[in-house]
Amino acid sequence: MVRLLFGISLACLFSAPALAADTGATIISKARLACESYENGVFDQGKAVSRIDLTDDGIPDTVIDESDFQCSSAKSLYCGSGGCTLHAIVGDEIWSFQAEGWRMIDWEGRPILLIARDGGWCGGAGAQVCYEAVVWSHGKMLTVMPQSR
Repeated sequence: MVRLLFGISLACLFSAPALAADTGATIISKARLACESYENGVFDQGKAVSRIDLTDDGIPDTVIDESDFQCSSAKSLYCGSGGCTLHAIVGDEIWSFQAEGWRMIDWEGRPILLIARDGGWCGGAGAQVCYEAVVWSHGKMLTVMPQSR
C-alpha cells in the first residue's frame, strides 16, 4: 500500500511538466499546420519557446512568444497591428495574451511577467502602449487587468 501511494505521488509530481510540454507542442504544431496549409509555407519556430520559472516554485514553466514564429508564405500569419500571442504555460494550464513585447522582472525575489499591451487594452488608442503585470500566487494567475474583453 505504501508503494502504491508513493508511486501515485511520484506520478502526480512529474505529470505537470509533461503536460506543459504537451500543451506547448500543441501550440507549435497548430502554428506549423497553419503555415504549411497556406501555400505550402515553411514554418520556423525560431526562439519562441522559453523555459522560465513564472511561479517561483523552482520548476521552469513555458512561455511561447508567437512573434518569433516565421512562415515563408505568410509574413503576418501570427501577429497583427495589436501585437502577437504570448502563451504562459504553468502545469496543465495556459494563459494567452495579446502582446507587443514582454519580459520578466524581479521584484524583491518575486517573478513578474510584464507584458507590453496595445493601448486599447488600457483605455487608450491602439498606437499607445501600456503594461500589464502578471504574477502567480497559490496556484492562480493574478493581474489587475480584466480577463474578458
